[in-house]
Amino acid sequence: MKYFRNDDYEYLKNKHHDTAKPYNRFYRFVTHEEIFDEGTGLSPEAVLEGISENDKKYENFPHSVRKARAFEYILDNTKISCDKRDIFPAICSTDRPIAKMLINKWHAEVVQEIIPETWAKRCQLDSNGLVSIRYDYAHSVPNWEEIFRFGFKGLLKRALERKAEINPKTEHQQAFFDSIEIEYRAIIRFLYRLADIADENPKLKDGLLFIAENPPKTFYHCLLVNYLYFMFLEHIEDMQARSIGNFDRILYPYYKNDIENGVSKDELKSDLAYFLMQFAAIDNYWGQPVYFGGKKQDGRTEINELSYDFLDVYDDLGIFNPKLQIKLSDNTPKEFVLKALDMIRRGHNSIVFVCEETIAKSLISQGATPEEARLCVLRGCYEYSVQDSFPTALVYLNLMKPFEYAMRGGKDGVTGEKVALETPTEFDSFDDFYKTYLKQLAFCMESVFDIVDEMIKYNEHINPQPLLSAATPSAMKRGIDVFENGATKLETEILAGFIANVADSLTAIKELVFDKKEYTIAEFTEILDKNFEGYEELRMRMLNHMEHYGNNYDTPDSFAVCITDYIVNYIADRKNIHGYNWGVGFHVARMSYIQGEKTAASPDGRLFGEELSKNVSPSMGRNTKGPTAAILSATKLKASTFTSDACLDLGVHPSAVKGDDGLTALYAMLMTFMNRGGHAMHINIFDAETLRKAQENPENYKDLQIRVCGWNVLFNDIDKPEQDEFIRQAESLV
Repeated sequence: MKYFRNDDYEYLKNKHHDTAKPYNRFYRFVTHEEIFDEGTGLSPEAVLEGISENDKKYENFPHSVRKARAFEYILDNTKISCDKRDIFPAICSTDRPIAKMLINKWHAEVVQEIIPETWAKRCQLDSNGLVSIRYDYAHSVPNWEEIFRFGFKGLLKRALERKAEINPKTEHQQAFFDSIEIEYRAIIRFLYRLADIADENPKLKDGLLFIAENPPKTFYHCLLVNYLYFMFLEHIEDMQARSIGNFDRILYPYYKNDIENGVSKDELKSDLAYFLMQFAAIDNYWGQPVYFGGKKQDGRTEINELSYDFLDVYDDLGIFNPKLQIKLSDNTPKEFVLKALDMIRRGHNSIVFVCEETIAKSLISQGATPEEARLCVLRGCYEYSVQDSFPTALVYLNLMKPFEYAMRGGKDGVTGEKVALETPTEFDSFDDFYKTYLKQLAFCMESVFDIVDEMIKYNEHINPQPLLSAATPSAMKRGIDVFENGATKLETEILAGFIANVADSLTAIKELVFDKKEYTIAEFTEILDKNFEGYEELRMRMLNHMEHYGNNYDTPDSFAVCITDYIVNYIADRKNIHGYNWGVGFHVARMSYIQGEKTAASPDGRLFGEELSKNVSPSMGRNTKGPTAAILSATKLKASTFTSDACLDLGVHPSAVKGDDGLTALYAMLMTFMNRGGHAMHINIFDAETLRKAQENPENYKDLQIRVCGWNVLFNDIDKPEQDEFIRQAESLV
């Protein structure tokens, strides 16, 4: 294959698991042990046993030191490979070994012994389907510029200098700096250990020896440092690196310098291809993010030669991991955007566009400087923050649960249990019902705040971060872990889900109960409790002959605006235990399915257990007025007042984007979304016939990609109910 030597591509594809065998993509890292020489170290199982035995020597030490000693043990003892068919090393390790042996134990100690009552409340709310709350070690973005500026040895040197400057030090600070020293010295030893077995791989050997002592100097050095730091942080340290950075802005100076010094474009693009295949081979379900673009200080675009070359290589490889995020602004080159859109319409759609002006307005309203907003990081699916700001907890709130409570006087629509405020079940007007919904919604949000505040006192106790802290300037300045307020900000956000279901349900209640008076609330509730059994004609009417959010109808769209405004205003002045304001976003990840299973039949015609809507998108199959209508509905929401994501999952029929005119139309849709203040948009271009054929004959559609919420999957890899929902969405496209 282009960019690769001989059989290198086959080796790379199978580097992390045998692609001929089934594997679970929800595991972020699967080791293909057959590629490792037994003489290079211990097996994953032996490493786990060694961590446990080694930890006995440090049982009385702070957690940061114990974790660092485990990190050191892994790098000193695990099997390794520097195969000549690759220019990046391989590390033989079970996924997150420190989590398995230490972090999970510390988590259990906290939730079972320190905050058992709080944890019991959290588990009850999760069981009811109201809210999913968990510690968030999954959405960090390392400070890549610091990492490239200093290198591993430079970060160690800076930490040691800062340690010497702080006097007196608390015992905790002493342990903090000790843990950094242990980990970074272990990394440097590890680089030499890798180099020792790389004699048949001179490029890799030279690179390893250089970065062991120096900051990266070349584009390849940067790729090597990026890959290794990612592996250390995500798969050993158990802190997911949810972006490998603003790739073109940060790495272009190295790329350009190499070209000026005689390195050929072919070699640089080949290095990039080998780098990208590391993430394609890991192939975790959620995808590994990387982002492009932005603006320079003088307002010019950051899109450059490397941006285009990256798309070329990525397109040629035909991969969908890593997943690409493009900062979109009024001066993003049209040629570059069209190039990305053309990839999407050809089925290569692991790309999301994120609107820079909307993000800047949001961050500045939260107190960021214009420069911090300009340099903001994108992470995860399409979330954003200032650099060195880290989330502490994931909080997914199901907006349809307070709807159940409002209709049933505080009782859960699935279990019948009294779980919320006792409120009336008879209403004189729609306004009375709507106010009751808001009252239940406020009650649900209040139930979250205290739980999260109690939980996030213990982020550092459970999972201290020596590796990440050393690369975080604010943590070094303060001499404390990022989770002890060493970060620029420690975030808490409510991620409110299923706005389309709420808007459509309010529309149905208003029309059928209060405007036309066809049913009372009690009668409507009884129909929902029967899961529409015996009322299929009514359900079809609700699904197919009523106004739905996502079609530019005033009523459902105004409800979506009012609910999102209410949530934003409700939490506007709320601060978390660390002193930072709570935020809100409308990203749902897989909660459409997980919380959907625990949500009763709803007034929009959805059955009990069916999936709920995604992000700020219409419910599946309900966008019948075309993509422009969906854009107009979504951009009525005031995305710049949110503190996090509000992505539109847009479906487009292939016939609408054929030829030059079709590409122009797709570009116009995207720019309309941006100019109307949208936050993020990604696009599925498919037709129902193709999806049905893929469902019936999967062997003929092995490469068919689907964009799911914020990542890509192969259509064949999702289960039939999910496939059916995408078919339903495709059937509605015009």
